[in-house]
Amino acid sequence: MSDIARYVKGQDPDRDAWLTNFFTENHLAYETFPGEVASPEQLKFIVHLEDEQVYYPCSDELFRAIIEKRADTVLTSAYIGIWTRLEKLVREVVTDSYKQSYLLSLLTIKFNHETMHKIQLPGRIEKRLLSIFTTISEIGRPLAIERELENKRVAAFLKSEAFEQAFNSQEGLEITDQTTLTDIDLQLHLLRLRRLFQLSSMRPIWRQDQTPDIDTIRKVMNKPLETPEWQWLCNWLRDVIAGRRQPCVLWVGGRSGEIVFDLAILRIFMKIGIKVILAVKQDFYYHRVSFVDLLEDPTLDELIEDAHIIGDPKISKNELLRQLDSDNRFLVISDGTREPFNPLLTSVTYARAFKEADLVVYRNPGGRESISNHFQFTRDIISIIPADDGEVDILLKLRHPKAVRFSRAELRRMAQDLIDMVEQEKARGKKIMFYSAIVGSIPGQLTTAKEILNVFVEYLRSSLHEVVIINPGEHFIEGMDADDIMYMWEIFQRSGNIDIWRFQSVDDIVKSFELMGRKVPPEWTGKDATYSTGCTKEMEIALQIQKQYPEMQLIGPGYEKFQRRKEYGVGKLYDRTLA
Repeated sequence: MSDIARYVKGQDPDRDAWLTNFFTENHLAYETFPGEVASPEQLKFIVHLEDEQVYYPCSDELFRAIIEKRADTVLTSAYIGIWTRLEKLVREVVTDSYKQSYLLSLLTIKFNHETMHKIQLPGRIEKRLLSIFTTISEIGRPLAIERELENKRVAAFLKSEAFEQAFNSQEGLEITDQTTLTDIDLQLHLLRLRRLFQLSSMRPIWRQDQTPDIDTIRKVMNKPLETPEWQWLCNWLRDVIAGRRQPCVLWVGGRSGEIVFDLAILRIFMKIGIKVILAVKQDFYYHRVSFVDLLEDPTLDELIEDAHIIGDPKISKNELLRQLDSDNRFLVISDGTREPFNPLLTSVTYARAFKEADLVVYRNPGGRESISNHFQFTRDIISIIPADDGEVDILLKLRHPKAVRFSRAELRRMAQDLIDMVEQEKARGKKIMFYSAIVGSIPGQLTTAKEILNVFVEYLRSSLHEVVIINPGEHFIEGMDADDIMYMWEIFQRSGNIDIWRFQSVDDIVKSFELMGRKVPPEWTGKDATYSTGCTKEMEIALQIQKQYPEMQLIGPGYEKFQRRKEYGVGKLYDRTLA
């Protein structure tokens, strides 16, 4: 891979300036557009990045061409494709001649302006032009009739007698005297999944009123699929069926018609014990399924009637995990965008769903460029898109080997280990003190915070007899973010084992620096637990627990002072007001 593809800042000022221009012109710079673009921490939920590594949501070839200022040819071709689609859309759906001419003229002006400098990514231009189109045309769901008809055709096909006969055929099963019931169960699920995937690439099923004849359907259904990528997925599913994993899959839906096959596939996933999060586009993007389609398309509305739809674009980790831990195996979210896969612009909810998933399945061909470039992700990704009719194109991209993931089960185990330890200590007659202190709440002070915490806890341990002091800093594992930490500690805190809950005071910090033989620096002067987002949340938990266990003692600043910190910045260890 060239040095430009693996771009690192600080080596060439002119090229760095052009890079900054690239990100600002495409509205992808977090520093300039913090309300729209993912923070570096949120981006790392999805993309594994080394220090100072620059991420871009396009192919390596396109990025290299833009940075080298030779992208005219490749971008012009992509821009023409955008304009062709957009002009066709306007002429199809805008029936008023004046409005049609006005809209085409306005879009032409905007298109020429946006494409002038050959630095805009095609997806960003298309998003802006589609936003203008939907606003000016005042059409709530463009192409809705056509897309609803495509979904209706596939739903009718899946209910047809011909499909049922072909789909439930034994052809393809390999049964011998040595075949076990477990083997048969696995074969049945994999055969059904393979048939649905291959049928989902049969475009005539949703494009034509007359479905393909039964012989064609049988031929497509029973076509062998023996690629290494498919075998990898089969092995992954084999572990699920055997009970070796209880995963969550983030499924990024594709286009109308195809989405009905997707939902049939997801039913099989849920049947074998997989939790499913279905992600769709936030707004209109041609034939891609959008959030509003799921609510207003009668066919889709019926097919997802048992799903829990999450409309909050910034759901918290705890709330998402509560949904995943519920009996409902099927969640629906928006990716927050109206363009191909772009981790810089996806919603917080999507980023958290990606982080909590064990496998991500992409059904959107437009996202291939951003998946197949040199970047690696924090989760395994498998992209399954239509090739020729009746054939699928599968791309597998395994997660970065250094990607850290703390599963819900792991976080619960860590909390339970602590609970078991303190219960043993309590049985020996000891008291349990939990010490809540600033850890990551001051940007750039994580190392100092842990040093202060460790010094003061050791001081308490040397001063207090028969008291076990829980120091959160001793249980911090590299790679944990604020979401992981709060989830684990809340399980422990609500176990009812804490006798004394002490919150860090100004005096505690002063004493810590005194013990270290240093003066209190400006960053720490006047600080206490009230400055910490985590401590604020823990004070709320402590008050709730004290109602259950009135004998639990609280020491430190009063509750009325815990008001200024309310919510972490996404993926950060400090408050969003400081982000």
